Amino acid sequence: MNKTLHIIPLRLTPHSDRTSILQAYSRESGAVSFAIPEGNGRIAARRRALLQPLTPLEVEASIRPGRDVHTFREPRALMALHSIMASPERRAVAMFTAEVLQALLRQGEADALTFDYIVDAIGRLNNPEVSPSNFHLTFLIGLAVMLGISPDPADYRPGRVFDMIDGRFRQTAALHGHTLSSAESAAAAALLRINWTNMERFRMSAPQRAAALERILEYYTLHYANLSSLKSPSILREVLR
Repeated sequence: MNKTLHIIPLRLTPHSDRTSILQAYSRESGAVSFAIPEGNGRIAARRRALLQPLTPLEVEASIRPGRDVHTFREPRALMALHSIMASPERRAVAMFTAEVLQALLRQGEADALTFDYIVDAIGRLNNPEVSPSNFHLTFLIGLAVMLGISPDPADYRPGRVFDMIDGRFRQTAALHGHTLSSAESAAAAALLRINWTNMERFRMSAPQRAAALERILEYYTLHYANLSSLKSPSILREVLR
């Protein structure tokens, strides 16, 4: 069955001498995988360029019931990521974003609102007038809302601590050990209010930004999917100084 899909490539992995496997997230079908033919010609080079992580595409897919891996005809780019490709910082953030999404949406079902949120975020990262420094933090906090796991910062009061397991601010630390300190909780409550409009007003040092990311990834691991083995955060720490 042929079906038009709008997809976001996340990872292209060699499978054999003749094919690679593309893992992607689609607006219509959620998580999908495609067999991509290898090659050395102009057409193959163009295809590989279009399949860079996070490049929104429209494809005419051949979906076979009962199969885990499908195929598609030549993809059509819906957005040219010139600014991302030209900037080491934006490329590092894009690589991190794709790795996170691959882990979070591996078994994801179709969710048009989540797909649209991701495409909108990609457009913002590709905007040369937008600083990439806080993009990854803003993206993850907004994505938590889409996934239904976002804490409510309105519950915070000075002196309260954040319970990572219950996902709420409380008067005293819980016994399970996953509780932020008072200072960390105050910072978390402030950061939970970050959005695309105000993110450039959040001033953080590189160590503060790295600590915030570590806590966000820990929260996702506790509530949605294991993000403890990601490789790209270490690259972010080196690039976003």
